[in-house]
Amino acid sequence: MRRRHNSWNTSAPFRCEWKPSCWLIGAITLLGALGAIAGLNCDLERHQALPLAMASMVWASLLLRKELRRPSQNLLIPQASSPTRLDGVPLETLELLERGPLLVLRWRAAKGRGTLLFWPDTLPRARRRELRLAVRAHAVSCKAETVAP
Repeated sequence: MRRRHNSWNTSAPFRCEWKPSCWLIGAITLLGALGAIAGLNCDLERHQALPLAMASMVWASLLLRKELRRPSQNLLIPQASSPTRLDGVPLETLELLERGPLLVLRWRAAKGRGTLLFWPDTLPRARRRELRLAVRAHAVSCKAETVAP
């Protein structure tokens, strides 16, 4: 006789610490350097090309500084209809977009909106799957009752 396995109808809460990606920092550095090289190798005269190359490097350094100063954040997606929390602040809406290996988590709270970008170096494949499942399960559990009273 076969034995039935009990299965849970709810998923476990998803906890994650988001931190800035090393791949993003490398990409910003590379794009800034390539922008400077492209500015120097274009058909502009030297007195126009140098400021363009410098502007590319300055813009890349400002983006790097901004990204490196971003603090790590703790994300909690509960299993029930209680709100998702980011650093203890409840979030009103949560949306997950998949862009190949990248996951974009958009949220809205009382303070405003925000976005977290999960690169493959910050969230491994198994954890990305857990995040997708947790967001889907949370979206279903937060919906209003569909049965009339």
